[in-house]
Amino acid sequence: AIENGKVMLKISAGSPGDHKIEGNLIFTEEGKDTEIPVDLGFSTISKPNSAVIAADKMNVVYRGVDKPMTVSIPGIPDNKVNASATGLSKVSGSKYVMRPGAGRTVTITASGTLPDGTGVRTPAEFRIKDIPAPVGAIRGETGIVRMERGGLEISTVSAILQDFDFELNINVTGFSFKVSGQPTVKVNGTRLDSAAKGALRRAQRGDAVQIFDINANLSGNSGYKLKKISPVIIELTN
Repeated sequence: AIENGKVMLKISAGSPGDHKIEGNLIFTEEGKDTEIPVDLGFSTISKPNSAVIAADKMNVVYRGVDKPMTVSIPGIPDNKVNASATGLSKVSGSKYVMRPGAGRTVTITASGTLPDGTGVRTPAEFRIKDIPAPVGAIRGETGIVRMERGGLEISTVSAILQDFDFELNINVTGFSFKVSGQPTVKVNGTRLDSAAKGALRRAQRGDAVQIFDINANLSGNSGYKLKKISPVIIELTN
């Protein structure tokens, strides 16, 4: 349609992203057709369907933990938004992963250009915290555990993160084993070896056995140094 000397073209907005209008505009003047090439573009953004809710003082990332993040700017397609920060890598679209390094804070900066050409640049600061100290465990139990010596001989020593929001696998590589009145035994692995079992057999009912100096690392990130793991104490019931 032509309105006030302008050609009005109705088209579908299409899927989110950049779109092009290409072709020729033909008009007739005094019986002669004239072609005018058309090469235009426009951007389509998704209709907002959710609110943005953020806890202003809970912007926290953990050293040693890959944290999934979503970065977007209202009014700008995802492919026109760029996010940058030390340790930040893009997955796809608006999805990123943050693996923080040294320091106490990291700033993520999102930038983009609105359809009218206006540039947008927004920084957001996150605190960097260390993973809390793991807790030593035997057969999944922590603190003071009552069990039979036969069960202790075959049980696995592990380390767990209590009340931590991320699921991390901690690999125990060794520990120290102490029976009251006997020398400490250094054990490699997650179960008692022959020397530790020998010391255990000389223990009395009611004796407290200590598993301490637990060595462990993060699965997939063995270079991260975990905080000291708390010991677990076993009270023998037989």
